Amino acid sequence: MRRLLILFFTMAGSLQAQTAGEVEVEISKGDTLQIGKAKADVYEHLDIYRKTRWAGNEPSYDTATGSGFFQSFFATGDFDVAELPKAYAGRKFVVLGVEVLSNKKTGQPLNIMYLQGEKPNMIIWVDFDKAFESGELKLPD
Repeated sequence: MRRLLILFFTMAGSLQAQTAGEVEVEISKGDTLQIGKAKADVYEHLDIYRKTRWAGNEPSYDTATGSGFFQSFFATGDFDVAELPKAYAGRKFVVLGVEVLSNKKTGQPLNIMYLQGEKPNMIIWVDFDKAFESGELKLPD
């Protein structure tokens, strides 16, 4: 099973911690995460994708682990994409998968998480390193 290990380096007040320390959390497919607060009208590290056309020949992915989700969802078809609006603050979503992709600009690894949206054709794309650091994504209350 593909799993992701996240280390949070907390400061006073962040992630509801009272003292500086390290919190180790394992997150995998099927877990639930909560959208945190946005610093503007939209989130900087969370995008919402709506698949508007399915080609009908999408590759399958492992629904137990989420492995291959990127290829299955994004390989064919058309999409609408937008920054996630701040109205999503406080809402909880299920993790569909986690993948390490390559940043097209830098070539560096990019840790991506996919959250199940409100409809089958909708996902929330999360740059989870930056989303957790900024408080845009958090463990559920």
